[in-house]
Amino acid sequence: MISRTKSIFPSLTVLVALCCNACGVYSFTGTSISPDIKTISIQTIENTAGEGPSNLSQVVTNSFKNYYQRNTNLTVLQRDGDLQLEGQIITFTLTPNAVQRDGNIDQATLNRLTMGIQIRFTNAKDPEKDFDQQFTITEEFPPTVDITSIPPAAIDRMTDRLVADVFNKTVADW
Repeated sequence: MISRTKSIFPSLTVLVALCCNACGVYSFTGTSISPDIKTISIQTIENTAGEGPSNLSQVVTNSFKNYYQRNTNLTVLQRDGDLQLEGQIITFTLTPNAVQRDGNIDQATLNRLTMGIQIRFTNAKDPEKDFDQQFTITEEFPPTVDITSIPPAAIDRMTDRLVADVFNKTVADW
């Protein structure tokens, strides 16, 4: 009797998960996208901060497109999607974070990179979910790193965190 009970539960679990996912109630990525929403348009995220690597706009824009494609069933369009995402990079600054006094000289022992984006989100099917919001992320670096020598992997990490924050706000309702 025990072995029969064990074999029923995995099948039942799969069946319940499939039913819930098909109805649009739950997805394994945590999104809560209405079944009538099929597309998203993601405009180029321009770098208006005036700092950062020359390809920062491209890195951020591609990160958004890739993340939404990986984590939803939405088709990414050039424009006029059911969901529309646009914005700009408004902050890319490196500032001293931890200062230590050495004699009469104050020296930074850590530098903090702050990257901020302003996002305008439009939900063509449900305008009550529209927003215009700033998202900011920081990461600390040794004092030997200046704004021109920030490793690309660090920028990718920061971008991924920003994209996840926007994703959660737009389609996960967090």
